[in-house]
Amino acid sequence: MIDLINQCKAYLLKTLGARVSLSALEKTSGLPFFLHDHYAFYTLKLLNEEFIAVAAKSHGELTPAAIRKHMTHVNNKLDLQPVFLCETLTASNRKRLIEYKIPFIIPDNQLYLPDMAIDLREHFIKARSKPMVFGPATQAVLLYIIAQKVTGPVTPKKLAAKLGYSKMSMSRSIGLIEAAKLGETEIDGKNRLVHFDKDSRDLWGKALPYLKTPIKKIGWLKSVNDTAPFHKAGESALAHFSMLTPPKQPVYAIGFNHWKQIKDRLDISKFPDEAACKLEIWSYAPAILAKDNVNIVDPFSLYLSLKDMTDERIESALEEMLGAIEW
Repeated sequence: MIDLINQCKAYLLKTLGARVSLSALEKTSGLPFFLHDHYAFYTLKLLNEEFIAVAAKSHGELTPAAIRKHMTHVNNKLDLQPVFLCETLTASNRKRLIEYKIPFIIPDNQLYLPDMAIDLREHFIKARSKPMVFGPATQAVLLYIIAQKVTGPVTPKKLAAKLGYSKMSMSRSIGLIEAAKLGETEIDGKNRLVHFDKDSRDLWGKALPYLKTPIKKIGWLKSVNDTAPFHKAGESALAHFSMLTPPKQPVYAIGFNHWKQIKDRLDISKFPDEAACKLEIWSYAPAILAKDNVNIVDPFSLYLSLKDMTDERIESALEEMLGAIEW
């Protein structure tokens, strides 16, 4: 087992240029006894991230399905991302672990850490033709930090409480943000702290290549349900933030999860010309970023939803809106 740990340290140093800390996990009493028959457990600190390295004592008897089940046990008990560590693994089993999104390290063979956007195979890094685009939760974290002008460090737990995502989802998002060099993390006792650039304008500029429109799909309504969690969006919201004339047909936004819950109760139209309003279904809930609970989407998400339009009126209004923000 010592050889495997040393091989792992050398491999990470060689491939990532990063020294790691691998030490025996002190508190394993919360783990089921049967896991100790198969694994040794270590605290792994890599690139300011902390994981649980789950080192296989004998890889031959472990199937990918069993490994996935065991990693879930470790994650649930220790509340840290487990990383499977072994000396060798067949190509088919590696493929299956990737399908399961199970992080793993096979020294001198392959390193797969999806939460940190790392996938190294046989010493080669798969080049990206363009920057990765963040998912909804990660984008929501960045826009929350920018919109709320958060200057102090925050924890995954605090972000989860503010944005309505799970703590684990926030941990994954922080890993992606750090991989993109948009934030830095540190471990303070039991807390994982993430620091962001205090210059929100600069952070916004650096983050833009990773951000995308929040709109998943467009719908049309024959009437507006006043009790629905709608927020003014599109040109309706832009008219609030600029001198743009409001559209004749109002535009609203709703989060995808809320949409699924209430769509059967809405008066949906198949024909835009017959609709009373346009409805944008967003990948995240507009309410989590709307300022002071006002029913208007935040300007940053609004910009992302309209920035690809070629209408000069829209382009001018977007510039006006961003120019009025108190960074």
